[in-house]
Amino acid sequence: MTAAASTLGEARQGRGALEWAGLLAAAGLLVWIYLPVVASMVQNWWRDPNYSHGFLVPLVSGYLIWRQRQILARLVAGPNPWGLVVIALGLLVWLVGQQAHEFFLRRVSLIPVLWGLCLLRWGWPVARRTAFAFLYLLLMVPLPYMVYDAAAFPLRLVAARLAGEGIRLFGVPVLVEGNVLHLPSVILDVVDACSGIRSLISLLAAGVILAYLMLPNRWLKLVVVVLVPPVAVATNAARVMIAGLLAESFGVDTLEGTMHDTVGWLVFMVAFLVLAGLTALLRRLSDPREARHAG
Repeated sequence: MTAAASTLGEARQGRGALEWAGLLAAAGLLVWIYLPVVASMVQNWWRDPNYSHGFLVPLVSGYLIWRQRQILARLVAGPNPWGLVVIALGLLVWLVGQQAHEFFLRRVSLIPVLWGLCLLRWGWPVARRTAFAFLYLLLMVPLPYMVYDAAAFPLRLVAARLAGEGIRLFGVPVLVEGNVLHLPSVILDVVDACSGIRSLISLLAAGVILAYLMLPNRWLKLVVVVLVPPVAVATNAARVMIAGLLAESFGVDTLEGTMHDTVGWLVFMVAFLVLAGLTALLRRLSDPREARHAG
């Protein structure tokens, strides 16, 4: 019996060593595949102000998982082989992106691979509970330039039109031609940086997490996400209007340097506060008892 138990123990140790060797080999392969992908994406976050929020998205996603750690520990159900299927599909997307020299597909493929690893290691209950945290990582992936340009151009036109109407309310004559504002002493060209696409992308990341954390109803969460574009467009149009009025009153120097950056930052903060206020209002309306308690 002692010899048999010893043999069984050695067999288990050997199987455990093989499992660890397999895991380390798989981890090394994934690091080799995705390290260049992640490095190029981080460079985008650093160089492109449109995606500077990308540094925060993985931290928020990690927090969403960490805050559920006690629940997740109870939900662990053991390995689920369907995780291999999800990982294979993610790697297939990576392969298509690699062959097509398409950055977006290669970057997006990382998310199903990570979620598949979670499913493979801890099972469906944990993977289901953490699905939103992994989906949130989509907001860190820079859009393809084709999609970005397709969204930015109409936003430029809308921002110019709304800003022109706002400037007229202050008694300043203005002629709007496409994305160009003609004021008495200055001409403003609403470029991509002033189109609102930057605040729209960052505000979407903020709005999604606000809705997820603050609202109990998925339909109300969807309402907040739908409100993001009009809030971003309206506040950005206000930014262009303010820029036009400042340039008309104090000269075009106000459109450059610190003043321009400060106005842009303040307008984004206003947009965030408006969105947070709308989210809080929806929460109050969804829970009359909370509204009465607050009153």
